[in-house]
Amino acid sequence: MRLLRASRHPALSSLGAVSLAAVVLLFPASRSFSALSVTPVRGLTAEAMAAKIHGNVPQIRIGNASAPSTITATLCHGLGPPHDGRYETFRCRATWNGGTSTVWARALPGGRFCASATGLAACPAAAPRAGDPRICSLQGAPPTADPNECALGESELALVRAMKTNFGDPTWLMRNATCTGSNLRFRCTFSSHTAYGVYYTSTIAFMLAGGRWAATIATSGAGASSVCSVEPDPATAAGAPSLWGSGPVPVCTH
Repeated sequence: MRLLRASRHPALSSLGAVSLAAVVLLFPASRSFSALSVTPVRGLTAEAMAAKIHGNVPQIRIGNASAPSTITATLCHGLGPPHDGRYETFRCRATWNGGTSTVWARALPGGRFCASATGLAACPAAAPRAGDPRICSLQGAPPTADPNECALGESELALVRAMKTNFGDPTWLMRNATCTGSNLRFRCTFSSHTAYGVYYTSTIAFMLAGGRWAATIATSGAGASSVCSVEPDPATAAGAPSLWGSGPVPVCTH
C-alpha cells in the first residue's frame, strides 16, 4: 500500500510523498552561509557532537511519517586525525525508538553542525551557493534547515514548474504524488489533475555548475517523454532559503 503525506508547501496541498530520511543543518538566522564560510572550523570533540544528536536531530528513515524518530542516546567517533582532541567529521551510533542507526556528522564554522542519516554527501564542507535546494527554514523550528527534506520540497516545486511548461498549461496541478530520494537526487510518481488514472514518473537531479544551480527533470508517461531544465529564482540571496517555486521559464525538450 502506498503511504502518502501532504506536501510541505501550501501551494501543493494535494501532493503526497513518502517519508524521507532527514538530515538537520543548524545555522543562525542573522548570519549567512557566506559569512560562515570565512570562519575557521575548530571542530568538536566526539562527546560534544554526540550531545547534539538527540531528539529529532536528525530524523531517521521510518515508514510512518506521523511517528518520527526520537533519538535517546548517541555515541560518536571522530574520523581522520584529531586537532587538539577535536574532529571535523564523525560516525555516530544513535539509539532511537525504532532501534539503532548510523549517523554521519560534520562540524561547521561557528560551532554549528550538520548530521545526516544518509551520509556526509548531504553535509558538504563548502558554504552553499545561492539557490542551493538544501537551504530552507522548516516551519515549527526556525531557523533550522533539513538538507534532504528541504531539497525534496524544492524538487516538488521545480517539478510543477517544469510540467506547466511541458504541458503548456500554466494552471497545471500535480496529484497523488509519491516522492523519494536524498542528496540532490529524487524520483516522483504522480498524476495530473486533468487526467485521472494516467501516471507519470520524473527523476529530478540538482547540480551546481559554473556557480549556478539547475535541476534536470526527466519525465516519462502516457507514451511520451521529456527533459526539462529548471533554474531557481535569481533573486535568492546567499544563505537565504532557496526559491525553486519561481524563476526563469523552464526549457523542455520532447
